[in-house]
Order: sequence, then C-alpha cells, then structure tokens
Amino acid sequence: MKKLSSVASVLALSIGVAVAPAAAASAATDRSGAERLNIPNNSACKAGRTVMQGMVAGPGGQLYIVFTKAAGAEPVLSRWSRDGSTWDGASWTCSGAPVSMPTLEHGNDLAYNPDYLGQGPALIATQGSQSSFLSDDVTIVHLSSSGAIGAAEEVDLPMNISGLCYSATAADGAGKYAARRLGSLWTHSSSGSLSSGWTLADSSLTSHDNRSDQGIDCSANYIWNTKSINDSTPETGWNWVYQYNWSGGDVEGDIGIPSNSLVDEIEDITHVGSDFFVGINRNDGLADTVKVFTE
Repeated sequence: MKKLSSVASVLALSIGVAVAPAAAASAATDRSGAERLNIPNNSACKAGRTVMQGMVAGPGGQLYIVFTKAAGAEPVLSRWSRDGSTWDGASWTCSGAPVSMPTLEHGNDLAYNPDYLGQGPALIATQGSQSSFLSDDVTIVHLSSSGAIGAAEEVDLPMNISGLCYSATAADGAGKYAARRLGSLWTHSSSGSLSSGWTLADSSLTSHDNRSDQGIDCSANYIWNTKSINDSTPETGWNWVYQYNWSGGDVEGDIGIPSNSLVDEIEDITHVGSDFFVGINRNDGLADTVKVFTE
C-alpha cells in the first residue's frame, strides 16, 4: 500500500497536483476522522427510511444523501446545508423535507455535475448495486441554481454500474465521468449523452476479499473506490477505500475504515475542496454518520 504523506497531500489532490507516495503503512489504520453529521433514524430528513445509500457534495458544498428502506425501496433524496463557516457537526442542517423519488431505485451512488449537458446543475444517481439490484439506468435529478431539488429523468447506459462520479477538473478542465461495477472501471467525457461514448479503462481493479461495491468519488487526477462489509465479512473485517488514477492504476490500496464489529458500513465518499468525507450506514438502529476521511 502506498500512503499519501499528509493533509497537504489531500489539498494537492483536489487541485490536481501530483503527490509522490511515502512509506508503506498498515492497511488496518483507522482513516475515519471526526464526525461531521449525525443522522438518527427519527430524523425528519430520513422520512422513516433507515438505510443510508449514495452521498455527494453539490453546489456550495451542500450534501445530498439518499435514504431507503431495508429492501432498497421507496428512496428519498435529502439535502443538507451548512449554516456556519466551520465543518463541525453542529453547522449542518436539513434543507426542507426530503423528496420522495422512486426512480432513484437503490440509489447506491450519487454524482454531481455543475452543468449537465449545458442544462445547469444536476445529480446523477445509479439505480443499481453490485448484485442484488442490477440496473443500467441512472436518474438525472436537476437542481436549481441554489441547489434545490427539481425534476428527474432517466437515462439508459450501455452497461450495469453501481458507482459513479464526475470531476469538472479532470481532462484538463473539460470534465470527466468515472463509473464502476465489480472490477471494471469505465470513463466518459462530459460532452454528449451518457447513453453512449463510454470507454473501458480497466477490467481488473484490485480488491480485498469479498467486500461489496459502494460509492466512488473523483478529482482531477484520482478516483476513490469504496468497498463495504457484508453478511459474510468476519467481525474483525474493515471497510476499504482504494485510490486509482484515471487509467485504473493503483495509487493507494486497502485504506481502512473500521466496521466496529459489522455495525458501521461505508456507503460513499465525497469531497469539498480539500475536505474529504465518508458516509457511514450504522446498523442496529444507531445514527448514520458522515465522517472526515483522513490522510
């Protein structure tokens, strides 16, 4: 495993500066930092749903999170804004009632494009997951200039995916998508319909035993891939994050996010500038959380 050297490295990643890897470190290093958002099951922004799914940062650093019921049905899309200048947990508030959106299906991952096909800001949700909810459809959720949730439409992709991200700074600022299902990584330029034009970048991404595919995130030069615990994970097991370049080459692997005896399940990763966050679905009725992802 290659370890990026410091918090300054994260800032460098967010602005597309190459960072040389430092000495190897233990894969079982806790990389989940301070809690930034705590969402109990009785939160109005869950609307009775109990399972956190996809998460992404949108306009102005707002967070968008999908919640479903246990079977992945009847998802809602929630929107969270900050009311202060710091990133502490007290500064996040739910912006209005969550929006019921059946077309999100499983809602395994969310991507944000600030100008989708020249039509303004939009979220793009993967409807499928790794195996139980296969789908080659994504849901486009249009946003207002302030980030309010608007109308939705569906787009059919040429392949099933469970992870999706978009970086406006990739491809020298032209923008680029990355999509993943199982061991395959696909890319797409920001121009043209998502229904075609995908390129297979890598068909054999590295993995760690049998963890389940969750959300991904990307910046100018890098892609982060999350893999969570599942029913067959040993209690000593961890959630994992892998870092790749846009060709699917390894940069850093087996980044550990503890599962706390299979209670904490990583769902997604996103960033705002140099601040990275992971969404954690907590089982056994505990509050879901968004935590800092540390370097």
